[in-house]
Amino acid sequence: MDSAVNEPTPKTWLRQHGVSLLIGAAVLALIFKYLHPLDVLIAGAGLGFIIFIHELGHFLAAKACDVHVKTFSIGFGPALPFCSHKVGETTYKLALVPLGGFVSMVGQEDGVVDESADPDPRSYRNKSVPQRMLIISAGVIMNVILAAACFLAAYLHGVPENPAIVAHVEPGSAAWRAGLTSGTLITKVGSWTNPVFDDIRPLAMSAQKGEKLAVSVSQNGVARDLQMEPLKEEGKSFPVFGIGPPGSLELLYSPRTVITPCLPGSAAAAAKSAQGQGFLPGDRIVGMTDPGASNAVTPLTPGPGDPPFPYFEYQRRVAKLAGLPITYHVLRRGEPAESTPTALVVPPVFRRDLGLRMRMGPVTAVRADSPAHAAGVVERTDTAPGDRIVSVEITDATGAVRTYTTDPVAGSTTIQPLDPLRLPSQLTKWADGGPKDKTVRITVLRVVEHAEKRVTLAPMAWDDRHRFDQSAPTSSHSPVSLNGLGIAYQVLAVVESVVAGGPAEDAGVKPNDEVTGVRFAGLDANGQIKIGERQEIKPHHWPYVDHVYQTSAPFADVAAVRTLEITVKRGLESLTFPIFGTTDTTSPLTERGLDLALATDTQQAHSVGEALSMGAKRTMRTIRGTYLNLYGMVTGRTSITMISGPITLARISYLFAGQDPWRLIVLLGVISVNLAVVNFLPIPVLDGGHMVFLAYEGIRGKPAPERVQEYLVYVGLACVGSLMLLSIGMDLWRLFA
Repeated sequence: MDSAVNEPTPKTWLRQHGVSLLIGAAVLALIFKYLHPLDVLIAGAGLGFIIFIHELGHFLAAKACDVHVKTFSIGFGPALPFCSHKVGETTYKLALVPLGGFVSMVGQEDGVVDESADPDPRSYRNKSVPQRMLIISAGVIMNVILAAACFLAAYLHGVPENPAIVAHVEPGSAAWRAGLTSGTLITKVGSWTNPVFDDIRPLAMSAQKGEKLAVSVSQNGVARDLQMEPLKEEGKSFPVFGIGPPGSLELLYSPRTVITPCLPGSAAAAAKSAQGQGFLPGDRIVGMTDPGASNAVTPLTPGPGDPPFPYFEYQRRVAKLAGLPITYHVLRRGEPAESTPTALVVPPVFRRDLGLRMRMGPVTAVRADSPAHAAGVVERTDTAPGDRIVSVEITDATGAVRTYTTDPVAGSTTIQPLDPLRLPSQLTKWADGGPKDKTVRITVLRVVEHAEKRVTLAPMAWDDRHRFDQSAPTSSHSPVSLNGLGIAYQVLAVVESVVAGGPAEDAGVKPNDEVTGVRFAGLDANGQIKIGERQEIKPHHWPYVDHVYQTSAPFADVAAVRTLEITVKRGLESLTFPIFGTTDTTSPLTERGLDLALATDTQQAHSVGEALSMGAKRTMRTIRGTYLNLYGMVTGRTSITMISGPITLARISYLFAGQDPWRLIVLLGVISVNLAVVNFLPIPVLDGGHMVFLAYEGIRGKPAPERVQEYLVYVGLACVGSLMLLSIGMDLWRLFA
């Protein structure tokens, strides 16, 4: 028979918890104003169910071992009104603070021995060590079982996974050095076979400095076995291979939030159909201008050697059509395949010229088995400063020799200034032009016996295999890559020269000015100008600065957006110059501003047995990934900024609840595994800490001294409290910063 346990009157309860209620009411008001209450309810119920299952494990194990359970609580603090009832000897309650829960047993209070409970045969402490181990571990076991059940159900329905296919290869990264190209399929990392993309990061994160992982790949149907060392580059929170997953041909879409499928101010955002509409969220690109078919619009299909989806063919066409308008055929979200597609013409995009030529930096990476490697290009290391390119010589389709050099000849059409940012596109354009001689002759400055000497390298044959690699400098530390030669070099934030009468000279910039800070401007989703904060940069950050500037609303003809503000150091002075970029129609850009969703491959079981196998594998994969993340943090290879807390978990759960219930189920499985792993860490006050005490008691035949237990419990509370504060701090930083 249910009965209330010291249930206060509503008036008394309101008086006792008025402040908490006001805070709760404010939170509810914000939820109803800014969020979708149903999604919040679904996400909250899912997270609450994980906690409930964990505590239910402790509760059922305690009852099975005939332990007197005093309280079963979901949440901490005082019970919510009318949510505390006693059934038999146990009080069941739903508490005010939904950050966990607990099962209170006679003889066990947060790991401290309850001396007054000694005579009670149903006291927790009077049970055998194996029984207590069962009670302590039952919560973790139930979380693992719940995760397996979530994965089982999801795989029976079908789980969208990001395939382990390389799209973007960061210049100078481990993957770039190893020769991975866009479209490479990764078939094995370490001992993990047939991974999905999300499997790769935890394996890389846990790698120690100097440790190489065995990586098996398939490139154009050819299998390769590699040894790759994940690199922890500047600006990265953990070691990475330096790869990014492919996109789909569907524009971003969210049923709950407003999505802009194009970068505001981009060429794609300027496109309009005959009906006056532009690109819409969820549009599917089914055809586009085909440069190989007299620029007719043809369907997109995978090319020879491509993975089984047309993303890489799309990227090839975009690259070939640089400087030309592209006609896209799209199907609106929900339109069947047989519908007549909507045609949208996207104008070309050209480089914004600042009238600056920045200083060439040293070579920082040479790709294995590349022309540069064969020619003996020296990359920068701890013991070598690295070659610095000073001259590049090619023979064009007419047979004329063209030279790009740091010592140009005024008025010459064949000897031109070496612009390190433009050099990759200039050489690509030359190679695409079909010259009979595809040899590149490079002269470098090399430190020989403590002095710089000019060294002309052996001629290098241009390698077209990397023509369509996606390798933009998307990180602050990224160098610039000459993919056809296998060279990555820095571009320094030092002005080598300014164009006479150009924007930089008009602004007052002079040669040898050292750029120390920048400020960008852009457009928001409503077309309003956003002026960013001034950012300090390091000398080798200029490729990233240029990339951000060129891709920030590149089609917008707005003075504020086309202006890059730089702060320079000139002698002892610090000066600031706003530079208005002008359009350079001789230098087209490739990307038009479409925001594509990531490609997914649905993994679905065809039987319960197969679902059990896939679910078990996913469970073990998640457990392993969680431990590898923790290991990386302990060894210092992974930044503590990767820690996520309850706010982030709630936020992601809310987003998934509004998109796909099956994605939410998979997420709940992942969270359940993480809860199990964290709870079983050997920290006092956590389940793992209790297990350590019990193991000690089982080996010694007596419990650890009470004073030692109490001291370690205080240490554990400090650790857990600090971890909670850190995780919540990281959550707030992600949310607001």
